[in-house]
Amino acid sequence: MQGWIGRVTAFFQGQLSPLSRVLIVAATLSILPGIVLPTWRITLHAPQYPQGLTLVIYPNTVSGDLSEVNLLNHYIGMQEIVPDEFPEFRFIPFFILRFFGFALLTALIGRMPIAALGWMDFVLFGTVMLYTFRHWLYEYGHNLSPDAPLQIQPFTPALLGTTQVGQFTVTSMPALGAILMAVAGLIGPAIAIYEWRRYTRALREPPGTSSSADPV
Repeated sequence: MQGWIGRVTAFFQGQLSPLSRVLIVAATLSILPGIVLPTWRITLHAPQYPQGLTLVIYPNTVSGDLSEVNLLNHYIGMQEIVPDEFPEFRFIPFFILRFFGFALLTALIGRMPIAALGWMDFVLFGTVMLYTFRHWLYEYGHNLSPDAPLQIQPFTPALLGTTQVGQFTVTSMPALGAILMAVAGLIGPAIAIYEWRRYTRALREPPGTSSSADPV
C-alpha cells in the first residue's frame, strides 16, 4: 500500500510531457473565446410564436428576445429578467481570463501539481455556475405573483432539455461558449490518463534503460 501511495505521490510531483503542454495550450484556446461567445440558449415555442422566442445568455449579460419574454413573464407573474441584477455577470469574465492565464502558466512551467490544481479549480467553477443557473431557474419559476393576470402552477425550467410551461415548450441547451469550455475541462482527464500511462511504463523498464517516457 505504501509503495502504491509513493508512486502516486511521485507521479503528481512530476513534470508534464511536451504533448501534455501542447494540450494545455489547446485548452486555453478553448477557454478564451468563452468571454465573448454565448454560454447558454433558452428557446420558447408556442402556437402564437411559431418562430419561437430566444434568450441568449453570455458571461456578462442576457440578450435575444428579452423584451418579449419579460412581457410574457408579466402575464404569468414571473419576475422581470434584468441582466444588471445578476451579480455573477460582473465576475464571470474575470474568472475566464484567470483560467486562461493560469493554463498558459501551467503550460510554461509544466509541473503536474499546478496542472491538477488548475483543473480542479476550473471544474469547481463550472459546477458552481451550473448550480447557480439552476437556482435562478427555480427562483424565477416558483416566485410567481398571486396578482398575475394568468395563474399557473410553479415550475422549474430544465437546465438541460425541454420543459412544458402552459402552451410554451421551453428548451434549454448549452451554446458554443459552454461547449468549448467543457472541451477544455475534458482535456484535463485526458492529460492525466496519458501521463499516468507514460509514468507507469517508465517504472516497468529496467534500471538504467534510456526512455523517452521518463517519469519526470
